[in-house]
Order: sequence, then C-alpha cells, then structure tokens
Amino acid sequence: MNITGQKALENIVENHFYVDTLTVVDEQNIDLDGLFERLDKHITDITFMHLDILVAGGVSEGGTTLTLETNIINLPLRYTSQLKKLVWPEKTDNDVNLYMIIENEFVSQSHLVIALASSVAAYLDDSDSVKYKISQWFTNELSVIQEHQSGQKNDEK
Repeated sequence: MNITGQKALENIVENHFYVDTLTVVDEQNIDLDGLFERLDKHITDITFMHLDILVAGGVSEGGTTLTLETNIINLPLRYTSQLKKLVWPEKTDNDVNLYMIIENEFVSQSHLVIALASSVAAYLDDSDSVKYKISQWFTNELSVIQEHQSGQKNDEK
C-alpha cells in the first residue's frame, strides 16, 4: 500500500488517523486478539491507524503501553513536528508500514522502542506471520521489562 507525501502530511498534521485504546490490568495475560481485530479492520484505511494496549495504566501511569501504528516513517504519530520535517509532500509513492511500539521506563533511556512489523502490503499478503511476529516481539520486550523490574527490586533489598 502506498500513499502520497501530501496525504501522509495531512494525516499527521490534522490527526487524521484511527485511534483505539484497550486497557488490561494483568501484564501476565495480555490478550492481543482485540488488538488484532482492530488492526484487521483498519489496516487498509487511507488514514493512518494508532492502536494502544495500556497495561497497568500505560506508561503515563508507570505501566506499559503497547502500540501498533501505520505510518511511512518509524516515529510515533504524536511526534508531529519531527514528522513534518521528514515527510516530503512531493513524493508520490511512500510505502505505508506497520510499526510496533512499546513504552516503559525499563525498555530504553527514552522509555520507547520502535520496530518494523511489516509493510501494509506484506501484512495483507500474510497477516498470520506478521501477527506472530508482533506477538513474539511484544512478549520479548515484556520479558525484558520484567527482568529489569526484578533486578530493581533485588537492588532495593
């Protein structure tokens, strides 16, 4: 799936993207099915998509935020000013990609990690393998967070 630079800028600057948030309490049992249902429904939208799962209140509450976004650049859609500098309106064939984002104080110094899940075209060709990749990536990142949290608790003793 491709998009013009002009349309991408409109989506970013005017907040033309589908947003949905799911909330879970137990970080041991995060059900991604609801996230994947919304992903399947909105992956081909001409506007971008931002899907969150807030674990224990999300990163703003000291928890974790898991996000899937479509965009042409691997920056969160909320970084409007940076994206405006990087998107060229005259470019007519930008690939739309699906990005995985995790936010937690233990994932990096910036509390943010972004990874490419696939292009939207690749997702449409084989969504099951991309969903598996997403599940594995989130599982691995959550394991890193749990290790750091356990290490911090041990350091406090």
